[in-house]
Amino acid sequence: MTLRGKITMHKKLLEKYNVPGPRYTSYPTVPYWDDETFTMARWRQTLERAFTKSNERDGISLYVHLPYCESLCTYCGCNKRITKNHDVELPYIDTVLREWALYRALLGDTPRIRELHLGGGTPTFFSPKNLETLITSLLSGVTLTDPYEFAFEANPNSTTKEHLSTLFGLGFRRLSLGVEDFDPKVQDVINRIQPFERVAAVTHQAREIGYPS
Repeated sequence: MTLRGKITMHKKLLEKYNVPGPRYTSYPTVPYWDDETFTMARWRQTLERAFTKSNERDGISLYVHLPYCESLCTYCGCNKRITKNHDVELPYIDTVLREWALYRALLGDTPRIRELHLGGGTPTFFSPKNLETLITSLLSGVTLTDPYEFAFEANPNSTTKEHLSTLFGLGFRRLSLGVEDFDPKVQDVINRIQPFERVAAVTHQAREIGYPS
């Protein structure tokens, strides 16, 4: 291919992808949502059918969104609440557990949990004690597949050794440390001051405790 041909191809690719796109965290993505025929009855039927099909055979995956952060990363597009008031923790946990009870009543059969993921926000905004309350309550009366996988997202600035030990004791074996950039100038611009040394310290603590991933 000639240089002119390569430039033309690259320009077409840029034009194709240089458009606003939906966030990848919803599937199907928002532009494909069917608002006209969507009903509560249809949602319940779909949920019950999917649960019945997968629960006994494979187990189910459970995602819990913990939206709180003490400071705003300016690139963030997630559903979040910025606060330093940790009194919000227990009321939020109570709300999550009441929602889970509604699902349990709707689904009927005992859930078999294959995967549990805590996302955010910053899950380690919550105290280790309150996270333990959340997890033990969520898992009360359910069964776990063999094997199962528990994972959580962690901000190194708010993740303590107690967080790591408590969650490890509850069955978590994987943590995700979001690292956007180690350049101090970039960190300043995106308001996520997260030095390499802090990330390394949390990583080493996790390894010492026994996290394999």
